[in-house]
Amino acid sequence: MAPGQKSFSEDPFISTEKVMQTFRMSRELVVFLKGEANARGLDLTAHVVRHLEGLRTWFGLPAAAAALLEADREALGMGRYEYLLHLLFQRSLALREQAPGFDGPHPTPGRKR
Repeated sequence: MAPGQKSFSEDPFISTEKVMQTFRMSRELVVFLKGEANARGLDLTAHVVRHLEGLRTWFGLPAAAAALLEADREALGMGRYEYLLHLLFQRSLALREQAPGFDGPHPTPGRKR
């Protein structure tokens, strides 16, 4: 363990205990989040927690894939949020060359013009 680093049992903020936390956000964002949650059959808390936990854990990718992404993010000197923006931008560049859904289970043939 690195000097000054607390173990799991010593850190009071690492626990399976659920903690109530309040955030202020725009009404527009709340309406959007509730709409997304309802569309997936989730309550707002479950929806938000799912997204935040996904951000924290690289969305449940296998450890090897998560480690590669984390190494890439660090090499680029980006925060997690900025790195996800970078990945989305790279995908948008691929879509300029390929049709939307080109790598999906039922790819659309042809090229987007």
